[in-house]
Amino acid sequence: MSDEDKSNKGVRRAISRNLMKVGFIRNWYIRRTLRYIDKSKEKGRRLPPEFADMDRALSRVPKAQRAKVLEEAMAAGQQGLAESNRAYRRAAGNQNRQSGRGRGRSRPGLPPGAMQQARKEQAKRKG
Repeated sequence: MSDEDKSNKGVRRAISRNLMKVGFIRNWYIRRTLRYIDKSKEKGRRLPPEFADMDRALSRVPKAQRAKVLEEAMAAGQQGLAESNRAYRRAAGNQNRQSGRGRGRSRPGLPPGAMQQARKEQAKRKG
């Protein structure tokens, strides 16, 4: 990633953060996001990973309260970004791992490739 891309990303993030402080723009974005998730599910399209996680969390909430819950989550996410660190992000990623068999099942154990890496390390120690 070039320096120009990084600076554009920071500028975009700052602009979106300020726009989300404006009530009607925030509400429009939330309605648009919920509509995108619903239409994608109706058409059988696969959601991006961020939206899939969001959909999984919102599926536990009554439909009438989804917008309110999403708005609260967005507000909490913006406040929590400064305090987040790598260990928390990795733990959250491992917690959200899903099995390939079904929507509600989580995959137990280690992430893919961890066992192979452990075997290689053991072989190095022995040999």
